[in-house]
Amino acid sequence: FEQVYHGCSAGLYDEVFNTVYWEKINGREECFITHKLSAWETNLSLIRAFYPKGDLSQLPLVSKKSDQSWLLNAAGLTILSMGRLKEAEEPSLTAIKIAIEVKDWENASRGYQNLTTIQSRAGEIDTGLLSAQKALEVAEKAKSYEHIINSKAYLSWVFHLLGNTEEAEKGFKQADELSKKIWGHRLNSLRGVWYADFLISIKRTDEALEITQRNLEICERNNWPADILGCHRAISAIERTRGNHKEAYDHLHNAFEFAKKVGMPFLEIEVLLESGRLHLDTENYQDAIYDANQVLKLCDRTGFLLYEPDAELILAKAYLAQNDPEQAKSYANSAYKKATSMHYHLPKVESAQILEKWR
Repeated sequence: FEQVYHGCSAGLYDEVFNTVYWEKINGREECFITHKLSAWETNLSLIRAFYPKGDLSQLPLVSKKSDQSWLLNAAGLTILSMGRLKEAEEPSLTAIKIAIEVKDWENASRGYQNLTTIQSRAGEIDTGLLSAQKALEVAEKAKSYEHIINSKAYLSWVFHLLGNTEEAEKGFKQADELSKKIWGHRLNSLRGVWYADFLISIKRTDEALEITQRNLEICERNNWPADILGCHRAISAIERTRGNHKEAYDHLHNAFEFAKKVGMPFLEIEVLLESGRLHLDTENYQDAIYDANQVLKLCDRTGFLLYEPDAELILAKAYLAQNDPEQAKSYANSAYKKATSMHYHLPKVESAQILEKWR
């Protein structure tokens, strides 16, 4: 790490980026420092070394435009992963602009993928859809199988959030088939977790479990802690929907353990939401309320507004089960309004069902 700081201080930005940061620290596309170590703050400190006085609002000081775009994308993704959502969008937008200028379609697709998750997790799902569509468009220009698969998964995830089951299923299937053709296995890492989440939502838990078990094997073999977390959370949801509460709690415990190591707020939020749903199903209503309130605090601190309707829906169900109709109605109404404004399908439908009790 000292080589990065000293080399950049001496103005050797290109040499340090290529031979030290990219080759030695990141292990090229392996992204060792983030994907394996989850050392997000350290990575941001290293990235800042390539910027004038560490100012991320300016352009990196490497000479190649493609390297500038890559560093900007890395900055956006790192800031997002640290839970600073509002700061993450600008570097991603700049990365896309530079990549398009030099027809670097792979980095442009990577930037649009980052933008998709930033916008969607901020509750701007319609805007996220446009970014996902652009990610796929430029991935096809690049003729990059990796980015085509990734972009189809991102697009399908957003369609799932919007409740467009037909398009989500079609896109996930295409990405899954292409993954098998190119890499010899089904969708894995975050892509596989999203596919499992979608399959769980349409009650295809057998297929969701098959995908997730294989995904977990790959993630454990490669030591990808964030994706291992996602797999355990998905399996917990599968076992919960099957009524296997002990198995669900076991996988949830594993997910929480990885959440501590990974330090990514939106993944912690997703684990807390699954914990809240499991506590609802096991009639541990006070624990469900605690989980949901923790989510709302994290959403308020980070700007991950997508998850607020999910948390308020858990609160509505918990208070309804405890014969507190006033609070139940209040939270259901808030969840409905927020989900409707975002076009977030599942919590909109479920909160509307609760509100039917008062109509």
